[in-house]
Amino acid sequence: MANITNILVGIVTFNRIDKLICTLGECRAMGFDQLVVVDNGSTDGTREFLQGQTDITTILSERNEGGSGGFNRVMRYFFEETSMDLVLLMDDDAYPKFSRERMMELLAEHRALECLAYACRVVYPTGSLCEMNRPGKNVLAYHPFSQFTKDWHIDESSQDTLVDWSSFVGLLLTREAIERVGVVSPQFFIYSDDVYYTLTISRNSGRILYCPQLTLVHDCKRSSRDLTHHNPMRLEKEIVNKLVLIREFSKYPKLYIFLYVVRLIWKNPRKSLGILPAALKGLSVNLTIYRNHPVRPNPTPLQDS
Repeated sequence: MANITNILVGIVTFNRIDKLICTLGECRAMGFDQLVVVDNGSTDGTREFLQGQTDITTILSERNEGGSGGFNRVMRYFFEETSMDLVLLMDDDAYPKFSRERMMELLAEHRALECLAYACRVVYPTGSLCEMNRPGKNVLAYHPFSQFTKDWHIDESSQDTLVDWSSFVGLLLTREAIERVGVVSPQFFIYSDDVYYTLTISRNSGRILYCPQLTLVHDCKRSSRDLTHHNPMRLEKEIVNKLVLIREFSKYPKLYIFLYVVRLIWKNPRKSLGILPAALKGLSVNLTIYRNHPVRPNPTPLQDS
């Protein structure tokens, strides 16, 4: 990887203006002055606020395209409309606790590894690891029973280490990563889009380095592994997208699918009438619509450092 000289911060937001204002303030305080925000059709005053920010590039969507749609737009803008070296992705309720200068120092230290992406350490405001944003190894490449023998995620003791997948919150992507695998498909909307996308990087011999020295705070509710509070749309997306992930990346898809669906019903019996049709959809859906989209190189970028 060539020397990094400029970094774009890409944020996706939807109806969380208070969180967004905090995130933008923290990014500016840490020296990140190249900011792009995708607004997913907010109706809480976010659009009007963004239009008054002269130092922010704003991409407005007329409807909520979900996290995957927003990050698709961020990645495409970064690659096709700028000549910047790297993009740092985050939600509107997450913000870095490291400076731009510290990030550049760390990336220079690891230049010899020639990584295509870097995963930050993501914590709750209390300082403990954010469960939903822990990177890890691809357990789907191993027999399903192996997931019971070890934790395939990073933990509090993890140092710099290569991982197979990461959350979009705190993911740094190089231009080469996007050139090689494209941008995430909007089809996911929510759930599993980040795991799918980063697995395409590692599957294509791209290295993803977990860097615990780079910490982001994710000011969100603690995640739950059950489906109790999922509305019908979220329930379907959770299951369909997870089955797409298994079908695309597992060496034992049939066994993983069987165990996944049985576990869902066992842990969420009251949701069975929603789980079963979602599972059938996930088994039959066309995988090609979930695959990454290609990008076009821009010989004359609109925005440089």
